[in-house]
Amino acid sequence: MSLKSELRPSTSVTLTLPVRVFTRDRKSSFDPREDIWEWTDGPYNARIDFRRYKGGFEVFVPWLKHALLPFVSGHSSAHVENLNAAFAHFLDSMDACPEGDISPQHISNYAATLGANQVGRVGTLNGLLQKWVALGLPLVEKECAEYLADRKKPGNKKGEPVTTRNPVIGPLSEEEYTALYSAANTEYGRGALPLWTLLLFRLLLACGGRISQYASLKLCDFNSSTFVLSLPQAKTREEHIRSSFLPFNISPQTARLITEYIAGMTANGYSANSAFFSQELVMLEGPRKRIRAEDDLFYGHCTPGALSTSFSSLMGELAPPTSRLDFLPIPVTPQRFRYTFGTRLAEEGASEVVIADRMGHADLQQVRVYVSASPKIVNSIDEKMGDLLIPIAEAFKGQLVENEQATTQKGAPGSRIIDFRVSKDPLGSCAGCGQGCAFDKPVACYGCFRFEPWLDAPHEKVLSRLEAEQEKWPDDERMAAVNDEPIRAVKEVIALCSRVWRQRKEQQEETVS
Repeated sequence: MSLKSELRPSTSVTLTLPVRVFTRDRKSSFDPREDIWEWTDGPYNARIDFRRYKGGFEVFVPWLKHALLPFVSGHSSAHVENLNAAFAHFLDSMDACPEGDISPQHISNYAATLGANQVGRVGTLNGLLQKWVALGLPLVEKECAEYLADRKKPGNKKGEPVTTRNPVIGPLSEEEYTALYSAANTEYGRGALPLWTLLLFRLLLACGGRISQYASLKLCDFNSSTFVLSLPQAKTREEHIRSSFLPFNISPQTARLITEYIAGMTANGYSANSAFFSQELVMLEGPRKRIRAEDDLFYGHCTPGALSTSFSSLMGELAPPTSRLDFLPIPVTPQRFRYTFGTRLAEEGASEVVIADRMGHADLQQVRVYVSASPKIVNSIDEKMGDLLIPIAEAFKGQLVENEQATTQKGAPGSRIIDFRVSKDPLGSCAGCGQGCAFDKPVACYGCFRFEPWLDAPHEKVLSRLEAEQEKWPDDERMAAVNDEPIRAVKEVIALCSRVWRQRKEQQEETVS
């Protein structure tokens, strides 16, 4: 009888597994003898299906379970799932189940098949096999642990997306940041973007949190009186993600939208302890299986993965083009906003301690990448991009009209837009009569799709004021760039007006001749 035959799963082996195992928060448990493990971990729903091991590979399952159990009780669900996925990927690389035990040669052969973007899998596999050998479990030679310990295990280079300003997964450029912000506002105003998506977009920019933190939010975490959001903290090694919070001041405009959102949720039967991003709103098809009781702290919460997928999908549909990718749409993922948040803090002169605090890091190791990038390299990148960084998306999204009689509201109360700092004459009209708008008029109007600028209005005076304000910040590029988008929008309106006047003049000259 072969070694494999002797060690195939049997009743006696199955009974060595405990009847019940508890997860690290002691609030979720499952029977590890089952073919499918399912448990909850904060906002996460974890699941491992051992039935995927077939074709002789099922012989590893009992011992794989034993190796995973210590991680279930002491680590995150994501880590346990990653360990299982790494082992499955390793076995999938084999043509057939090996006759003997897994040896260093098997691992070496596997590592040789991995591409540059997969080399980190060996490091994950190492964590599992080290535990496997330490427990004295069969089917893996003990030399595997020694081989992996001596092997330099490549992994992802920390901070590379930030230091290289990766246009796909790294922080957004200033132009991309502004273009996305404008596009999100416009599509929400048109009714094409759900309010929850707009709010998540703004909160990602305002707080720089991980998607799991937003998936853990509850309606009660926002104080409508102080405009402070208490964001649950991840990776704090506490009992669960809602054990500690970090306060963030929210802008009045976004706070108003959050207040309206909460009022709407409350009117629909949600309580203060309900999920901010409810699975009924985000996961339109609902979860595959409900494994939480109604008294579970995270009952009704959308899973981080589903929240990330839905958000990226909706935002991807409206993403404007970027010159950094030959004018393809800007790739949108929650992680990019976290990188952007940290990068902007560093550019504004925040210390490593402040950045670590705002981003929820327990130490400074992870934040040094934001302040360590050489200004020379950054400037060199910008200089080489040159004019390519000029956005091709139009900043002005409204409709130029002849006068007030040609507007949508035709002089209705609240429709006129006037900037008394430059002139007592109206600049145009608001198709929405300014209802529910808390933005700075008329600066924000020029970038709003509801704005109807009049043909014969003092738009040049608005431009002069914005450019004068910009010159007040000669040593602060970020502050100087605040009016970049409004200035572009006003210039586009002025250009449209000039084109109309020029065409009329040409028509008059043709008539006379």
